Amino acid sequence: MEVTSVHGGPKTGSSPSIYHPSERTSPMQQKFEAATKANYKPSTKIPYKPSLWFFYGTLMDPEILQSVLGLPELPVLQKGRIHGFKIRMWGVYPTLVPCDGCEVEGMVYKIESVLQFVRLEEYETSAYRWCFCTIEMDDGTIVEYGRTFRWTGDLDSKELEDGEFDLSRYQKFFKPSMGNANHDEDRIDIIVQVN
Repeated sequence: MEVTSVHGGPKTGSSPSIYHPSERTSPMQQKFEAATKANYKPSTKIPYKPSLWFFYGTLMDPEILQSVLGLPELPVLQKGRIHGFKIRMWGVYPTLVPCDGCEVEGMVYKIESVLQFVRLEEYETSAYRWCFCTIEMDDGTIVEYGRTFRWTGDLDSKELEDGEFDLSRYQKFFKPSMGNANHDEDRIDIIVQVN
């Protein structure tokens, strides 16, 4: 049996767990449950404004983004890139770390509500933190104050390896069956109280 951390990535010296459809809970469900058990608290203390988000890993997959955000239909993502970061791998999951002169290709989607933002933070766990970034859209448009998630741990951690994230490989070998994004077993509802 392989050991994974509460954040869904591998502990030092272990391999990431592989999801088998015969298992009852998917890795995404396990990440949500782990975040909930860890008394997860959203990082934002300021009012949320709709903004464009840059995704470079599993959230580039429309089915996963649909499930995480609880959307009724598949989202339409746009191609984009950010500069000043590079990908390092944490098991099968990519992380963003600062890198002068580097660029990362990914997908962009507008997150409309604080509930969607909180869902993203829970999915990413405390291993990642959101930050502002400048997004260069595929059509050349520059988006100032876009957002993305970056690695929060030690940049020289032995848990991180150089590498690239291959979405098609992830979808073929690691992606959980998403089923119906609105089915109670496939998602965890988050209650947001606004004071």
